[in-house]
Amino acid sequence: MDNSLRNTILAVDERLTDATVTWLDPAARGGGSGAAGPVASDRTTLDEDAYLVAAMASAALAAADAPADFAEGMSLNERKVAVDGAATEAAEKILSRAPFGIRVAAGEGERDDSPGAHTGQRLGLSSGMTNVIDGVFDYVDGTELAATAQPGALALGGFGSGVRPVPDLQAYAALAPVAVLDELDIMRRPEDGVGPLLERIAEATGKRPDALTVSTHSVASKPMHQTLVDLMRAQVHEVLVPEQVTVEPPYLLSIAGLSEPRIDTMVGAIGLSELAFAAGLVDLLAPELGFVFRLASIAGPRAKPRLTSLDALFEFSEDEEVTLRSAGWDKDRQYTSEDLVRPGTSRSAALFAVTDNPALALRGPEPRGAGVARVEGLLVKPAARVGRIALGYRR
Repeated sequence: MDNSLRNTILAVDERLTDATVTWLDPAARGGGSGAAGPVASDRTTLDEDAYLVAAMASAALAAADAPADFAEGMSLNERKVAVDGAATEAAEKILSRAPFGIRVAAGEGERDDSPGAHTGQRLGLSSGMTNVIDGVFDYVDGTELAATAQPGALALGGFGSGVRPVPDLQAYAALAPVAVLDELDIMRRPEDGVGPLLERIAEATGKRPDALTVSTHSVASKPMHQTLVDLMRAQVHEVLVPEQVTVEPPYLLSIAGLSEPRIDTMVGAIGLSELAFAAGLVDLLAPELGFVFRLASIAGPRAKPRLTSLDALFEFSEDEEVTLRSAGWDKDRQYTSEDLVRPGTSRSAALFAVTDNPALALRGPEPRGAGVARVEGLLVKPAARVGRIALGYRR
């Protein structure tokens, strides 16, 4: 039990009745023989961890409670907006009181004018303060899952000091050992380039291509990515394709032995904000890995929903091109994690269950009505230190 962090968390939110913080043993989860348990933390680090945990847990609880207030006849989009709105309000109520400044470097919802953190937003008591950190937030990753009471939705947040701000667009990306990122060609048409890409990743990991386990984006985006999935399935051991919505962190946490099956790589389309969180998470868990990526469109696939390839990912609207240029990004070059998150600068990441998450053994909050709500999650720190956290909230 980490009592210093526990007591700091309890002081953040008056609704909290209890908190437990249990640091996991790396050896027990297949993560090597590194030291487990809490390490000495200064007041600044304790405050950062406590506010991040309290904000993401509050977002998870609010998102889990939102369906109880759905009106009869609400559309799926209206329900999703209600979930996102509740989570955003809850998280930002906590973050706005943080005794440090937060610059949002990546957030969800700006392009569609939906509730959520927006790039460039300022949170915390930053007025006149020099202690300003970068924040990456997706208050509900898997909003549709939360709105339809399906498992897998998470509230995500991370802090760092070297995150490059990103627009609310997408990327086509692959996870691979850092040593070979510059050798990989992500600029080729995905269906043409995925074979050589997987062969080089396999070689770098000491495996044959037919031994690789690959995660990719969900079947909900079919038929757009079906050709790519079929090509990968013909070459590797297994391709993991989520049924509804892609929520990447459980796959990445498999690298540290926290979920199954363990992936070797991740290939496919991913939102830039999700990629920023993923890059920060990998920096904490497995800095020997990273992403190679190119920028991708949201408007292109929406305009061609029946396309059976990923070609539309790279058909940018005029507004998207203006957005990229103004933010200093180039759609005609490839990037690596280092261009997104400076290595070694990630400070923490928090993940809390909005709905049950069997992959991570996290229970979602109980339905409204009980006297105390239990919210479960994980706190990830540098050197793959992972704490399992359970918070009790007074209803």
